[in-house]
Amino acid sequence: MDIRIRTPTEADLPALAALMAELGYPASAEQLRRRLARIAGNHDYATLVAEVDGKVVGMIGLQRGWAYEHDRPFVRILALVVSERMRGRGVGARLVADAEAWADERGAYAVHLTTSLHRDEAHRFYERVGFERTGWRYVRRMD
Repeated sequence: MDIRIRTPTEADLPALAALMAELGYPASAEQLRRRLARIAGNHDYATLVAEVDGKVVGMIGLQRGWAYEHDRPFVRILALVVSERMRGRGVGARLVADAEAWADERGAYAVHLTTSLHRDEAHRFYERVGFERTGWRYVRRMD
């Protein structure tokens, strides 16, 4: 299977909206257009899509940041989703590999992410591709 990784285009918005819904965050193509427009101009962010046979089947969103405890930046995976019908076929691993290459090009000391407690399949995937669980995330909503 040939997996092509690239930046998204306007034509990808409906597929990206469907992927975000699969991840549990429904959004319209217009909402995603606005969100991606805010991100696109910032060199500390990257959005990559995975395409197979001309169809978008996955995406990953990245952010480079700085920490108080390290001299080098980190990269955080903000979103990672692969279409349910394409899971287990190497698409997610390829997206993570390209994310790690992006992080390496920017001198990052680590790539990290947070994931919901109920995503057991995702936890197994992350461990399979080399991530280790190191802590907990706490959230206090501001709305």
